[in-house]
Amino acid sequence: MTPLILAAAILCQERQVPYEEGRAIEVHPAVATAERHATCVVTFPEESIEAMVAAWNEADLSVEQRKNLLFLKLLRPASGDLHVLGGDGVLYRLSIAPGTDTSVRIVRASPRAGEAPPSLEFVRALRLGRLPPDARARRGGDAVLFRIGAAEVRCRFVVENARYTGYVLELRNPGEAPHRIDPSKLRGPGLVLVAAREHIVPPKSSTLLYLVFASAP
Repeated sequence: MTPLILAAAILCQERQVPYEEGRAIEVHPAVATAERHATCVVTFPEESIEAMVAAWNEADLSVEQRKNLLFLKLLRPASGDLHVLGGDGVLYRLSIAPGTDTSVRIVRASPRAGEAPPSLEFVRALRLGRLPPDARARRGGDAVLFRIGAAEVRCRFVVENARYTGYVLELRNPGEAPHRIDPSKLRGPGLVLVAAREHIVPPKSSTLLYLVFASAP
């Protein structure tokens, strides 16, 4: 089969899946065997992928990333989740199980010209220190919520409206070495967007993290 015919065959089998905040995207690759090297290509609606988090055994799933593409090879008939953080800060949860998918394209509704998706507008307001439309805010307190290595994370503000709940978190690095933040490790039910003011926190410094959750219907 020539490369052109192969590309056409893959495109014909492409399945488009709309992205919905807070919902898993089902991906069903075929199980690869010694005779059949099945691979499923997942295309994301962003220019790049920031990070991935998976609790998979390497003997069950092989994952390769190139720009905004993921190449998934299911090595055994297993199932599980794969969390992918896009370059725009959108968090995608892939629910992976055996099937017949060879190509899955995730599509987001196109906003009107000059208009960003609502979740991006929400987190943009948080980063600018503004209150999103129809939202209310309350202080979080000074208690340490959790630690990432030596770094301490506290909740400074909680911002809510009818659609989203946003958390403004302060990450302090009290150590003597820089601390690198991996936003994809911050997970939870309904989490749709993660952003960080800086990804490298110098010693004895702090930065802000922004988490946006979809409100329960």
